Amino acid sequence: MSRNTLEGTPASPGDPSRGTPEAPATASGPLRPLGVLHHVASTLTAQLAADLKAHGLTAPTFHILAVLRKAGPADRLTTGQLAAIDMVTCSGMTVRADKLERTGLIVRERDEHDRRVIHLRLTERGLDLTDRILAGQHAREARLMAALDTDELQALAKLADALERALQHAADGPPPAPPH
Repeated sequence: MSRNTLEGTPASPGDPSRGTPEAPATASGPLRPLGVLHHVASTLTAQLAADLKAHGLTAPTFHILAVLRKAGPADRLTTGQLAAIDMVTCSGMTVRADKLERTGLIVRERDEHDRRVIHLRLTERGLDLTDRILAGQHAREARLMAALDTDELQALAKLADALERALQHAADGPPPAPPH
């Protein structure tokens, strides 16, 4: 009898529990929920990536727009602040900011009190585009969640919390005991 990946031996390529890139594993078992979660996340990510590509953006450049949007229309952030948020070098952030500035989505503004400091701010065009892309993504997510009834949504929220706790503790050793 062949052993599957849960028992330490890789499943055969024809094993239906492996699923396909397009669909999660069809077999029941302890890893099926993770396969489904991965499939949902991958699908939503691919849809967002297609939307971004249609506007000449990538996920990293859009993240800058989204962070600036979250900061508020009157707020500005420096390249260094954005680099720290994205965990990239300041020079890497500058390259991304250059592209966004060339396309008219952000502007650079010198600090009034320290001319060495340069802030990045969304333009009206950048604000509008960011809002439209975010609205599209939120609509996709809302359609997905609308397929679930209230009990399913509550159960999903509870299970998501449990998965998050398990993920936080996974690196620390054996899984935590379930709460009572």
